[in-house]
Amino acid sequence: MGAGNRMLLKMIGLQAILVGGIGYGLGVGLASAFGFATRNTELSFRLPWWLLTGSAGAVLVICAFSSIFSMWKVLKLEPAVVFKG
Repeated sequence: MGAGNRMLLKMIGLQAILVGGIGYGLGVGLASAFGFATRNTELSFRLPWWLLTGSAGAVLVICAFSSIFSMWKVLKLEPAVVFKG
């Protein structure tokens, strides 16, 4: 009855993927929009593909480590304690 450890770990993983993806998308989108808006000024900049993939990799690593720490804490607790509030 209730959510087991496996369900909680899936929820943490999904949350990490969603938050990382949304944050990366918003960051890259806003940076691209700002770069496009300032393309003919002194503030213009380039956004090469390797910078986008590198930052995506960094976001992936950060989300993976943060979710691992959260999963570690969940595995030490009883599942009922997590949802008790």
